[in-house]
Amino acid sequence: MTIKEYLLKTYSKSTLNSNLYNIKRFTDYFPHKAEKAGYRDVLQYLEYLRKNCNLHPKTLKHRLYAVKIYFNYLLETGKRKDHPCSELNLKDKINKQIQVDTLYSEQTLEHFFETACPSRRKHRLDNRNKIIISLLVYQALTVTEIAKLTTQDINLEKGEIFIPSSKFHKQSRTLPLKAKQILLFYKYLNEDRGFLLSYNKSNPDEQTFILGQYGETVHPHQICRIINEYRPKNEKIQPLKIRQSVIANLLQKENDARIVQVFAGHKRISTTEQYRQSELEALQAAVNQYHPLLHFFSFERKKFN
Repeated sequence: MTIKEYLLKTYSKSTLNSNLYNIKRFTDYFPHKAEKAGYRDVLQYLEYLRKNCNLHPKTLKHRLYAVKIYFNYLLETGKRKDHPCSELNLKDKINKQIQVDTLYSEQTLEHFFETACPSRRKHRLDNRNKIIISLLVYQALTVTEIAKLTTQDINLEKGEIFIPSSKFHKQSRTLPLKAKQILLFYKYLNEDRGFLLSYNKSNPDEQTFILGQYGETVHPHQICRIINEYRPKNEKIQPLKIRQSVIANLLQKENDARIVQVFAGHKRISTTEQYRQSELEALQAAVNQYHPLLHFFSFERKKFN
């Protein structure tokens, strides 16, 4: 039984590719002794990831989880009789604090939409890519919400979009579309989407709103790659940071945090309040933006005090 067959038999199909990728990272690190690796070897691998890969704690835990799966596979196929890290758990703390002063301004967000890079492969993807960015910039959707939208969730007559609730505790909500989005959506739904769907012979009635270049559904992880495919390295944009920026900018203008809570789909008002910028943070952000030398001298003074 191959590792792929084992994964398909034992674990969720939705995690197949990520688990295969993470397992390969481990076996590539120990090209000649992965099957015989011990507890200290696993710790060495994790230390390497910490020092060289700058991984989020959650990603690091996923890497360890894949290593555990790999050893489970070796146990089941009789290639070894012990599991070296079954009891190993990471306690890396996840910093959930939102760095409000580093978020994108409204002007920057608008720039992202206006400068959406055209596809070099199929011009039919241009509208789709711009729609994805618009959903990030104007509705602050997550990549998961974008990937799960269906054609039934789009109401162009009313100029609205319905976002269903998700397992991440976000509330369902109906949000207005911007005028500039309606024409994009109309062209995509009536021309481009049908063209892309014509490639999908296995499921010609696919109802997912955002489609891949061959009419297939798009995985949430692909959204970031799609919108950054032809952007220079120093101009890459982060979907989560865009969402955080939209919420923070709206909270600055809106006195009632509950309106922003409904817009964002937050279950708790405390989640929304995390995006509120204090007067001191706002002043510091303005200094950084308009008077970078003052910020530099302030930093130097703190360093020597």
